[in-house]
Amino acid sequence: MGESNVADGEGERYIYSYDMTENEPRRPVAVVMPATVEEVQAIVRLANERRTPLVPFVTGQNVGGLTIPQVDGAVIVDLRRMNRILTVDEDAMYALIEPGVTFGHMKRYLGRHSPGLRYTYPLAPPFTSIVANALLQGLCDLSTRRGAMENFINGFEVVLPTGEIVRVGSGILGEDNWFGRYPLPDLVGLFSGWQGMTGIVTKMAVQLWPKQPYVRYAALFTTDEEQTVGLLRRIVRTQVLDDADCMSVSLVKMLLGAEPPVDIYPDEPQYATLLTVSGQNELEVEGKYQAVAQAVARERSRDRRVNLIDWDAITVLMGRDANSWVDFPSDAFKILAEYDGLTWVGTYVHPARWATALKRGREVVERYGFELMAFLKPMNGMHYGELKFIVRFPKDPETIERVRQCNSELLDVLLALGAIPYKTPVWAARRLLERCDSGFVQLLRRIREFLDPNGILNPGRYSL
Repeated sequence: MGESNVADGEGERYIYSYDMTENEPRRPVAVVMPATVEEVQAIVRLANERRTPLVPFVTGQNVGGLTIPQVDGAVIVDLRRMNRILTVDEDAMYALIEPGVTFGHMKRYLGRHSPGLRYTYPLAPPFTSIVANALLQGLCDLSTRRGAMENFINGFEVVLPTGEIVRVGSGILGEDNWFGRYPLPDLVGLFSGWQGMTGIVTKMAVQLWPKQPYVRYAALFTTDEEQTVGLLRRIVRTQVLDDADCMSVSLVKMLLGAEPPVDIYPDEPQYATLLTVSGQNELEVEGKYQAVAQAVARERSRDRRVNLIDWDAITVLMGRDANSWVDFPSDAFKILAEYDGLTWVGTYVHPARWATALKRGREVVERYGFELMAFLKPMNGMHYGELKFIVRFPKDPETIERVRQCNSELLDVLLALGAIPYKTPVWAARRLLERCDSGFVQLLRRIREFLDPNGILNPGRYSL
């Protein structure tokens, strides 16, 4: 690995001690940057022998304090040098990648070498790690049809906390065989969702999809929470959408350049949704679009403020910026980084309680005086919904404390409605575990103790 890839200076320790959130910073004692599986294995074995806490890290682009050490004396294991796309299998439509591969890397590589395939992209910076996002079970631009990003994992190679290397998924039978997870015991769950407490993933096979030649976008404008969620449910159940990204109109206005605080008038739509349909030919796409239009027309007959606007018209209004919203969605959200602070309370929620969660959460955010930046997405064919409230803020002590109080109240409201937080900071995970089934908590502890008997991997994370 070499001395140039090990650092313990004050500058490096400071950089790795914090992120954009309100979570308290803590400095690691050192940072190591392995480039191979063998180097990761050597680091873990030494740490296990000496009881040194390790925190896996790639880019640190998160909104949950997820790479801030929870204990003193921790070493950051920065995996960004492991950034190879090892294989793209055109037949089984998967890519085998290392943890340092970003969404930007993948988009560029497929465009050059496999233009008939595509991956899925989240509302995140293009330099975000694919492996980290998938392990955190986040959402993406195919989530309305296919669910959270963990659903796209075929398997992986992982270094256990004791230093052994294991594989899960069909790759157990060879390097050219990463086609899926079944019919096997599905051990992906031993590592997915654990925030780096049960192993360090060094290779991951992720599903790719045919890149449809015809794609059509539209913007749907709706009024209140009940109407928005109800209409989205009906549209998604037609099974014609690839994806639906809904956000408060206040956020849309900011993305269009309006200076905050943004005024929302009583008679204007409160929510806007980007809808996507695609197909093999124009006739197929038009048929899908008409199914959406018919559902909207029925709602519009009751409320004339409901509107479905084709993306060509949006492009006329916005110019070239409109393309960044749909081509690579992360580019459209640079406004979120205007301040040095950014956080959210994000959850997956039962569809029947989605509108109530949105309305009650909105009331909390507005009471604390923050901009309403609500984001919601129907997930996995409408089996559940995603909902988050984003807060951007200057990092002065008074505002940070107000952010903490707002997020705490938001989480209590959402937990009371049965919502499950994702990309969960430690304080939120602790509150979740206090409320949930006690047998589940005991099982988590037993699994972690079995895989990591010395407790070296990200100790304290997820309140364990």
